[in-house]
Amino acid sequence: MKDLLFVGIGGMTGSILRYTISKFLSSTIISFPFGTLCINIIGCFIAGIIFKLTTNNMSEDLSNNLTNLIIIGFCGGFTTFSAFSIESILLLKEGKILLMTSYIFLSSILGLTFCIIGMMFIK
Repeated sequence: MKDLLFVGIGGMTGSILRYTISKFLSSTIISFPFGTLCINIIGCFIAGIIFKLTTNNMSEDLSNNLTNLIIIGFCGGFTTFSAFSIESILLLKEGKILLMTSYIFLSSILGLTFCIIGMMFIK
């Protein structure tokens, strides 16, 4: 139950912050999703910091709480990209280059493709 609370609080906070920043940045830059780009970069940076901190000599309970609150909750709600980036890096660290490349390619191409299919489905 505690894990769900941490994920929920982080997710709510991240989502609200994403909405706020995105609205502000999107209103200043025309024809380019600058807000989403900035949010994804910031979120990936935060996820990278927390991931490294939680894998370096930290108690398992604190590591789990920070992961749930910040990486899964906050970054998951804040970005559209952080989980994808962490998972890709983990595959790279495990030496699974082909699997990582396939994951990146399939996520990008299939994500775009199914977004278009979803739009066409509602037509």
